[in-house]
Amino acid sequence: MKYNCFVQTSFNRFRQNLKMCEKMNQVRSICMRERVPTQRLIYFGRHPIQKLTYFQFFSFDSMRNLNKAALFHRFSRHRTFSSAVFTRQSSSSFNIDEVTQNYKQRTEFAAANYRKNGEKKIVLLRFLSSEFLYRQSVPNGSSSTKCHRQASSGTCVDRSCGRCDLQASKESRKQKWIPGFDHAGIATQVVVEKMLAKRGRRRQDMSRKEFLDECHKWSEKCSSEIRHQLTRMGASLDWTQNYYTLDPKFSEAVTKAFCTLEKEGLITRGKRMVHWCPTLSSTLSSQEVDRVDVPTNTYINVPLANGLKRKVKFGQMHLIRYQLVDSSDSEYIEVGTTRPETLFADVAIAVHPEDDRYTKLHGKQVWSPVMPGRKLLVITDSAVSIEKGTGAVKITPSHDPLDYEIWNRWKLQNPSSNIDEFSCIDENGKMVNCTEDFAGLDRFDAREKVIDKLTNSGNHKGLIKHDGAQVNICSRTGDVIEPRLAEQWFLDCKEMFVRSAEQLRTGKVFMALKFFFPMLRCFQIEVFPEYQSHRLIDWFENQEPWCLSRQLWWGHRIPAYHVPGIFYRQNNWIVTADEQEARQKLGEQFEQDQDVLDTWFSSSLVPLVKNGWLEGEAVQNPYLNVMETGWDISGFWVARMIALNLKLANGESPFGKIVLHGLVRDNEGRKMSKSLGNVIDPLDVLDGITFEKMVDRVKESALEPAEIENAVKDLTKRFPKGIARCGPDALRFALLKYDILSTDIPLDVSNVALDGLHFCNKLWNLAAYYDQLAEKCEVIKDVDSDRLIDEWIVARLSSTVSTVDDHMKKFSLHLALSTLQKFITADICDVYLESTKKALWSNDIPRIRQARSTLQRVLQPTLVQLNAFMPFVSEHIYERIFSREPGSILFDVVKPSLFIFHRNEELEDAMKLVTAVMAAVRSTRQKLELSPKLIFSGVLEMQPIETTPSEIRRLADDVTQTCGLELQNACREVDEDIKKNYMATPVPGHDAKLWLRIDSESKKAFIECLKKQLEKTVSRQEQYESKVVSYEAICANPNTKPLNVLKTKKKAENARKVVENAKQEATRIEQLIENQC
Repeated sequence: MKYNCFVQTSFNRFRQNLKMCEKMNQVRSICMRERVPTQRLIYFGRHPIQKLTYFQFFSFDSMRNLNKAALFHRFSRHRTFSSAVFTRQSSSSFNIDEVTQNYKQRTEFAAANYRKNGEKKIVLLRFLSSEFLYRQSVPNGSSSTKCHRQASSGTCVDRSCGRCDLQASKESRKQKWIPGFDHAGIATQVVVEKMLAKRGRRRQDMSRKEFLDECHKWSEKCSSEIRHQLTRMGASLDWTQNYYTLDPKFSEAVTKAFCTLEKEGLITRGKRMVHWCPTLSSTLSSQEVDRVDVPTNTYINVPLANGLKRKVKFGQMHLIRYQLVDSSDSEYIEVGTTRPETLFADVAIAVHPEDDRYTKLHGKQVWSPVMPGRKLLVITDSAVSIEKGTGAVKITPSHDPLDYEIWNRWKLQNPSSNIDEFSCIDENGKMVNCTEDFAGLDRFDAREKVIDKLTNSGNHKGLIKHDGAQVNICSRTGDVIEPRLAEQWFLDCKEMFVRSAEQLRTGKVFMALKFFFPMLRCFQIEVFPEYQSHRLIDWFENQEPWCLSRQLWWGHRIPAYHVPGIFYRQNNWIVTADEQEARQKLGEQFEQDQDVLDTWFSSSLVPLVKNGWLEGEAVQNPYLNVMETGWDISGFWVARMIALNLKLANGESPFGKIVLHGLVRDNEGRKMSKSLGNVIDPLDVLDGITFEKMVDRVKESALEPAEIENAVKDLTKRFPKGIARCGPDALRFALLKYDILSTDIPLDVSNVALDGLHFCNKLWNLAAYYDQLAEKCEVIKDVDSDRLIDEWIVARLSSTVSTVDDHMKKFSLHLALSTLQKFITADICDVYLESTKKALWSNDIPRIRQARSTLQRVLQPTLVQLNAFMPFVSEHIYERIFSREPGSILFDVVKPSLFIFHRNEELEDAMKLVTAVMAAVRSTRQKLELSPKLIFSGVLEMQPIETTPSEIRRLADDVTQTCGLELQNACREVDEDIKKNYMATPVPGHDAKLWLRIDSESKKAFIECLKKQLEKTVSRQEQYESKVVSYEAICANPNTKPLNVLKTKKKAENARKVVENAKQEATRIEQLIENQC
């Protein structure tokens, strides 16, 4: 059966004020007469010329088979409709589709408030007479892969911080949340090369332009997917401010920064020790190197040039003998080394100057055991450990950082020496500068061959103990890092880092001053959590030059030029942003440096580029109010942003606050890794995914067969049934329920998201209950209430708003969310709503009006604060309850100062006592296995508190009926008659007793329950008494083994305790039965 009701209205907000329309009463009367649910509403839209609003009600059967296309065809004559909007009002349970419909428009609206001439024009949200601008940057997204849980967590944190800042700020503010992507130099190049390898192509066989085109395609694809994921999660980012570190504007800024720093002498070209990945043939930053502990004889899979892998043994220290020059065969020095293949690049043997074993060898020479005729000098240095190995080390400056330091110190002391260091392993991991039989060999093949050669010559004396060994592994390729002495571009950070550390150290003092002088300019930076500031300061104390060069194709090419064939020295290079200038100075034969800059260099310029530094505008200080990212890249990115901003922006701070969240790990504490199968796409939680699809996706990935097998095993263990659909709000709930400021976040995302889904359902039912109240009475603004329960819930709201605000100021998001969740579930739903159900069922209109008015006052600020954490469901319920325009919740501000006058701590304490009484009643009912229909009469004996006994009774009258208690009185002390005829129950958490007695109507059933309980207790007592006898017989048996005697005695002791408890319980129940009779 179908009913059509066409309503004409000139009210511009018909959809938002549907229930206020007089015609709606006519519609309801039709529905009530025909028993059609009022929730079955389909809103079609407004005719823009005739100002007609069309909506329709359906019976349950027709609603089930609703055909939207057919319905739209019915109204197809209205061609002027801008769109056909179908929004069904509340279903009986939480509806993810209904809440998240038009999610893209909703998230855009959060960053924009108008459209003009059909074009999307984003402007800042305006809040009252805003004078301040709140800027916040999304964690720098990598364009090389999809968004994962780590980035998802950061996104949720950012959104919550920004939204709550608007709630808590003393001044209304504009807000700008800035998204951006870096080009992820190494990560992108590695992924693209793997993709090309699947197609049978190699980078080396392509032109640089062709390869860069492939990288651009991949980067754009990933950026688009990340943007889609962020939008699905409700990230209200201002995409007109989006940056990409390889776009023309950013590239110009990178070139300008490099040239400026080089002109000031901070960027120079020189030879230093670097991390080198032979597979990439490039230097790496420390953040891209994994330090792996290797016990003795550990095998590591190392990639080969053909894409395959092989196992290489590590954790061995070889004992090598070096023969002394001009001495007998019996005179030699033994050295321990883990890298025999580097013997070809040895320049000396070093010992500690105070090691008595080698005093007579100081200044003497030894023969190289692998290079015939080469002599090595024995030198001294205090960095050599006397206890480690043999106390003597071979010095290979080109392949070990410590050796390089020792050799440089010796050269400074001996400037006349003509011994130069050299490398025996090239950039591809092949042997060079060695004997002919080793030339061109892979370094690990050469290792085995060197050992064989030394063994045959008698110079390999076996293996020695080697504890605490570590191997550096490239996090991108899995290759073993090669320490290498290479000519690169370096940035001297010493002066910048000293200045940056001072900013952090003085941050606390500055924040205290700013409290009294709000307009004071922000030259200092505050770090959350506070202990992470020490991590940044430690980073600043590491004043080693920053290697900027990367031997890649993807990235910002270094703006340095030279003439090929000329020896690489600083004065042979021209650094300029103008290629024509380089041509004039170097001639037509010039070439630009083939290397690109470290990705972190361009990413560190984000605040400058977005602040107008490139255009020469006055740099706003600080550009970002909050910089939020993971602590693991605080040094690589945050520290360098601070340093470069202070240097290039004349001492201006890039941001006022830094929030460093923890690393998201799986529920077992493991690092996120595709090979482990524990990386989860946020969309899998939003939309749900079957186990089979998860396995198929792993099998289609670029993982090795062994890694795929491990990943599938992990998926089988953790997600045997896949992941249930939870929606964006539940996912955000899961990510924000953990302490984001802790070092690690062991996230069980699927299970916690289900908890979030249950919370969403709780909110949905809350809104549905409000709708029932609204159906009973007309729309009202405020209704005075003399009920203490109404005053209490408003007082609880005041406390909650203040507590949430305090937690947000400290970026304790998990505590803020937990506070809101507890207030909604425990205070509103479990206590307040339960207290109003009697009025709803009995159609007590005056009380319903009071309850509806109170709920309106409470839910408005509650939903506004919840919007920072769960935007979709809170916005939907907000619009549904208050009949507001879409997005209006964004303009609503909750300020704790406006609620302070509703605080009533005495009343809150009184309600705590009342709820504890209810808990005591439920506990007693459960212990005695009593029917929920049995009603208790009770007297509360309590110690003096601020609230009077009469107020306690008034509160109890509203809520205690939900637990089957009729509180007769609350007093300081009860008389002897009550003590004799009532049973005493302690009130948990309070110095009070509840005296209970069953009402006369239920007394017979109560006694029957007690008798059944007594029978069970006596039966349990007899059962364990027989066990005690049995155990004692076993112990008395001389054939029982001593160990069994001890175990049996313990069992007998436990059984006696059960018997004793059963006796006490039986006595108590008998007393209860006697009192009731």
